[in-house]
Amino acid sequence: VRKAGLRVHVEEGRALQFAHTLQLPVPVVHDLISDGQRTEILMAFAEGECLEEAWPSMDPEQKSSIAEQLKQFINTMREAEPNQPGIGALGGPARDLRQFTDYYGGPFSSETDFNEFVLDFLPTTPSPIRAAITNSFDNRNKIVFTHGDLTPRNVIVKDGRIQAILDWEYSGWYPEYWEYVKFFDRPTACRDWKDYATNIFDKQYTRELLTFQALARWQRP
Repeated sequence: VRKAGLRVHVEEGRALQFAHTLQLPVPVVHDLISDGQRTEILMAFAEGECLEEAWPSMDPEQKSSIAEQLKQFINTMREAEPNQPGIGALGGPARDLRQFTDYYGGPFSSETDFNEFVLDFLPTTPSPIRAAITNSFDNRNKIVFTHGDLTPRNVIVKDGRIQAILDWEYSGWYPEYWEYVKFFDRPTACRDWKDYATNIFDKQYTRELLTFQALARWQRP
């Protein structure tokens, strides 16, 4: 499989390579080529069915099984030792999808600096709302390896088992809550997918989720 173009970044290939060292189910990268502007990733084909298509026909037991498998992979990622300092993609800046626009910043040497990047308010944001959201942010989170786009369309399954996790373009080293709040940000046609968050995540970052849902109302789109 060849993934290439101006919107493909070398950091995604690096993330796939790192995920492979953790024995996660990801396509093996055969070649990674970049000239600084255009990147090409040559990787193995992931055989199976997209979870977005398979999910609606699954019964609750099958869905719970997929969720539990995904939880194991997430826990493996969260236990990984950082292969670089700071917050951001592997060897590059942080990438944050807000509604339909990608924002880039960093990499950041501290969570305080990362928070400033995230707290990108619209000029019309009332100061009490700005203060309330800002004050709810913490800067003492563990920084963990994160996929950043865990939706059914990025999961390949076969015979009830996860075969591959795809599309690592938003991955990197981020605060421990990031995977959880971005899980709820990503759209999917699978209506009950997000109901399985309690099965997928060992820890529920409910305060951060509420903060980011509020921030989405006042953040630059």
